[in-house]
Amino acid sequence: MSIIQRLLAPVADVRREEGPTALMMFAYSFLAMSAYNVIKPITRSKFISNLGADNLPYVQFAAGILIGILMAGYAWLMGRLPRRWALPIVQVGMSVFTLLFWFLFKTDATWVSVAFYILALILGVLLISQFWTLANIVYDPRQAKRLFGFIGGGAPLGGIAASAFVTAYAKTIGSTNLLLPSAACMLVSAFLVLLIIRRENLDPAAAPGAAVKEEKGVSAIEAFRLLRQSKHLQIIALVISFAAVGAAIIEQQLNMAAEAAKGATSTDSITAFLAQVGLWTSSIGFIIQIWL
Repeated sequence: MSIIQRLLAPVADVRREEGPTALMMFAYSFLAMSAYNVIKPITRSKFISNLGADNLPYVQFAAGILIGILMAGYAWLMGRLPRRWALPIVQVGMSVFTLLFWFLFKTDATWVSVAFYILALILGVLLISQFWTLANIVYDPRQAKRLFGFIGGGAPLGGIAASAFVTAYAKTIGSTNLLLPSAACMLVSAFLVLLIIRRENLDPAAAPGAAVKEEKGVSAIEAFRLLRQSKHLQIIALVISFAAVGAAIIEQQLNMAAEAAKGATSTDSITAFLAQVGLWTSSIGFIIQIWL
């Protein structure tokens, strides 16, 4: 039994040859969620400081439409990038955009807060979905049953670590400067993806670009037809819709409470407050995941 197997034996059934990749996948999920959880409270605090919490729902509604268009463009881009390099290229691109906003925030322009809020919503979708895209390429169904719980466990730990970091340092180094460690996490993630692809010698035909093309199955019209004909799908859609609306209402109430408690112009204080809430929710989520 290798050293990695001994270390992971209490939490995962890892074969000898799977150890290094499993550790890198765990680190990848940790870094991806860390990057997002650093950015998330900053997007809210910057927006509240510039436009107020009352205007957030309007941007969320517009962002939902815009993100649908942008994700179609993302699928088109992924299908045309070199297959082996698709994920790392996109991750480096996300890091570059984050660094760009670090510069833009120094201009104090109001539109920057709106644009950054929309960017963060996109990052929230891409960072985690890209991780599971790679996981589905690396592992077959049997391996997935043994390892997905472990490699996915890095995500809630990343949320806890990032939220604790932001809570501790938002007031010390400033919200804007926290974008730098988030961008660094994305760059390290891109490097890990390259190492995983090289170590596993993944078939380019099975890489993310191909997966995007193959998953273009059902058109929007066909999806609506299936939804109309299936009561089971209608119930699922209804539950998801109520959950999404409930989550949006709770988040809006939290943003308004942060504005009222800390003051609309106290950007760093709002960032630290929202990160502290994120720390508690991530911790509870991790405990529930382990307990179940």
